[in-house]
Amino acid sequence: MRLWIRPPKVSEARPVSRVVRRSIVELCEEDHGGDVHRIAEWLANKSPQQVARWIADSEQLWSVAGREVIEGAGAVRRDGRVLLLYVDPAARFSGVSRALLEQLELDAFQAGATRISLQSTRTARRFYLEAGYVPVAADSDELVKSMGRMTELTRKTKKPTVG
Repeated sequence: MRLWIRPPKVSEARPVSRVVRRSIVELCEEDHGGDVHRIAEWLANKSPQQVARWIADSEQLWSVAGREVIEGAGAVRRDGRVLLLYVDPAARFSGVSRALLEQLELDAFQAGATRISLQSTRTARRFYLEAGYVPVAADSDELVKSMGRMTELTRKTKKPTVG
């Protein structure tokens, strides 16, 4: 079945929230270490109600992707700041994340951004580096990893090719 990408409807906040929450709990072990308090803190603002508010915010450009159901969700601000990009654990390594990132970059470019920036978790860092992002700070990779904080990454926009 062919992968589709489109903006979500506010009424889809529940399945979008579910994908985001499952991704955090099941795929971001390297970041939260299974600590229930850290997980709860990370999930605190990922409720369907909050996701609905984010989707409705005109400053946020949202996309969802999937085959039969929503398998991934992402958002970027008009200025090029990626706010989030999560994939359902069952869709990991299926191309959903890459397709969503390309769509978010295209959306930001069309909104006038000249640079894409984001804060990457340890879990997603390799994905973003492979996609052409580079660290903003002069911190060494080892220092960033050992400190356990998110890494600021950036990439100049080019006209992405999303088909």
